Amino acid sequence: MAATETSLDQKAAIRAAVFDHLAGMVLVPTAKALWDRGVFSLFNGPGSWVSLDQIVEHTRGNRGYLKVALRLLASSGWLKIRFDSSHKTPSYTLSNEGTIALRLVPLVFGEAASFIPIAIFLEDFLFGRSQASVHPSLQILATRAKQRWDIPADAEPGAEAVQERVRALLNGILVGPSMVALARHGVFEQLLRGPVEIKNLQGNSSCLGVVFDLLAAQGWVQREQNRVALTNSGNYAAQIAASYGVTVSYLPLFSVIGTLLFGNARISRVDENGNELLCDRAINVWGSGGAHKTYFKKVDEIIVETFSRPLDQQPRGICDMGCGDGTLLDHLYNVVKNQTPRGKVLSQHPLVMIGADFNKVARRLSTQRLRKAAIPQFHVIRGDINRPAQLASDLEDLGLDIHDLLHVRSFLDHNRPYLPPANYAARSRIAKSTGAFAHLGDEVPCDELEENLVRHLRRWAPYVGRFGLLVLELHTLPPEVSAANTSRTPVVAYDGTHGFSDQYLVEVAVFLELAREAGLSSEERYRAMFPPSELATVSINFFHAPQTR
Repeated sequence: MAATETSLDQKAAIRAAVFDHLAGMVLVPTAKALWDRGVFSLFNGPGSWVSLDQIVEHTRGNRGYLKVALRLLASSGWLKIRFDSSHKTPSYTLSNEGTIALRLVPLVFGEAASFIPIAIFLEDFLFGRSQASVHPSLQILATRAKQRWDIPADAEPGAEAVQERVRALLNGILVGPSMVALARHGVFEQLLRGPVEIKNLQGNSSCLGVVFDLLAAQGWVQREQNRVALTNSGNYAAQIAASYGVTVSYLPLFSVIGTLLFGNARISRVDENGNELLCDRAINVWGSGGAHKTYFKKVDEIIVETFSRPLDQQPRGICDMGCGDGTLLDHLYNVVKNQTPRGKVLSQHPLVMIGADFNKVARRLSTQRLRKAAIPQFHVIRGDINRPAQLASDLEDLGLDIHDLLHVRSFLDHNRPYLPPANYAARSRIAKSTGAFAHLGDEVPCDELEENLVRHLRRWAPYVGRFGLLVLELHTLPPEVSAANTSRTPVVAYDGTHGFSDQYLVEVAVFLELAREAGLSSEERYRAMFPPSELATVSINFFHAPQTR
């Protein structure tokens, strides 16, 4: 069956569904954990304000993660936030939408959240044991999703729209892992070429049948007995399936969200072999690599300009701190090779590609990718974004000068390990971010986080003066902006996955202001935001600092 061109309105509707699915993987388990601890019993409806102090005292919860959780509900439009006169302690009240939505928490949220431990291993069920039977939870919840979760009618004004969104949130816990599993195992690649017989897929046919029925209920596939085809909408959904990857990679974290909120927030993040326990890094790297291709076009402009200069004004190579699976380095090498004058003389003036990453899984994947790409000169080394001086030393051991490289990094600055700013007097700076920040469950006040970010960027300034620092970064939005645009932004999912894993998203404007304070200036002609509006959650900046050598 031939697919027609997907219209802009159709694409917007599909993205809205995806954003709800992403938010659901974050919101559903979080709201369920808050309900179980009696948080919502403190609210007496819209207009009744409850402070963070009261919630912490009532629940004995971990203040930092509670603040993250409550901000998530505000960003979803279910709570409103106000601050005391010192702008230090927030208070919250239910919105009308929140009152309606939270009635459903004891009815269906627990049922959906209970699937998360199964969802973590969904790839194994679908593709690891081809003769295994369908997992009962998958069968039951897929049926519940097709039955629209049997949510009872509510006559209150606005209830129908709220309930429809809740259904999409619940669906996300099933759809998200399914989309990732199918994409990572090449199923969508096959379906994009045409209809496929389920029995011809290398996987568990029974489980795959249930998943395809689930996607059929989304309107993304058509199934005629054992033959499956993508619909017009499904073609586009399949093409953007990687956008589910990062959120799905954090499902192990949301399987223990109750512990993070109300138990031992310092539970181990890694096992005895150094493997992460709260994030599936392989899925995370896959999802990040796929999603980041959207931004490469703007990055290419900077690379082409840099490597079209006279040779004595060009970097010796490119260093990617936080290289992930090497996707960006591989791409940048080919841009230089195929689109610049430097590419014509690489045999005489080779381009050295340096990948640095803290995570050993990422280093292994990056090495494999760069080797497969037949890049003649590359090194993949351990790197810590908080320690540029150590990077300089390690590069020197390789015979390289850190100042001779163009530095790039994608979506890493917000993921720096937190270092409390030494000798910082609390509230000595006026915070501008609306974010909620935590470290191992403890609250990190906004002003302290901003001081930390300035000092972090200032540490890098001495090393990037000659050829610059190209930064792709992820950002948050003020809760009131997010709440008014839930169908147009994935920020709720970002804030959840990153807030509970001790990552620090600030708004675009705040990031730029703090970079200027750190001595980094962004070239305006290369600056880009995605989307190019007040909803920007991704920025590209080409920073320079005064040369110190």
